[in-house]
Amino acid sequence: MTSIALNGALGFAMLFAILFCIGDIPTALASPTGFPFIEIFTQATRSVAGATAMTSLVLSLMIFATIAVLAAASRQMWAFARDRGVPGSRYIGLVEPRSKLPLYAIGVTTAITLLLALINIGSTAAFNAVASLLVAGFLASYMIPIGLLLWKRVRGDKIRYGPWKLGKFGILANGFSLVWCVIAMFFSFWPTVVPVTAKTMNWSCLLYGATMIFSVFFYIFYGRYRYSGPIVETSVVEQLRGA
Repeated sequence: MTSIALNGALGFAMLFAILFCIGDIPTALASPTGFPFIEIFTQATRSVAGATAMTSLVLSLMIFATIAVLAAASRQMWAFARDRGVPGSRYIGLVEPRSKLPLYAIGVTTAITLLLALINIGSTAAFNAVASLLVAGFLASYMIPIGLLLWKRVRGDKIRYGPWKLGKFGILANGFSLVWCVIAMFFSFWPTVVPVTAKTMNWSCLLYGATMIFSVFFYIFYGRYRYSGPIVETSVVEQLRGA
């Protein structure tokens, strides 16, 4: 809770600072760099050097965040490969004995990330669709556990909680979160400008639907015959039994 409160407060403080120093909005949106926040830095500092220094800080944070996200994505791919849930699981699920790292999973994740970044060279609209798809993907991944937890709470099923919980207010929090995710996910598929053209259209709805259809067919014709997970570590089972 402390980290959530601290990061939330810092996020709001940064938002207020940007809104206060935003200056001319049309100029920021029409920035030749393609990134309005760089133009905002330039207007606020009235110096290219100052804007460059502030942008470097943002880029450094993005690089560190990318490393963390890459580690999480490769770990998740390795977990699915361990459970034989992805093609090529025999190789992706291997752990390099010397470093104790899933190097194949890290390599595949990195390669896919680089290939997706190359889309921007051919089509900005396609790349923006992929980027927008992340929002819908995150919200959908949140909705599944929140919905299941809310369902168990409403039914009165026994739930093994962690060290921290909201008690009777948990149902309200789950319900509000689920409604918010549904609304946010719905509007994440809409275009941001009008009139809508092939270039300004938000194609993330098409990509999301295609991804879901592919996932369903992949599970029906391949996954259900090979997927054997999730595999639970015996130490975790023993710890839960002891609790």
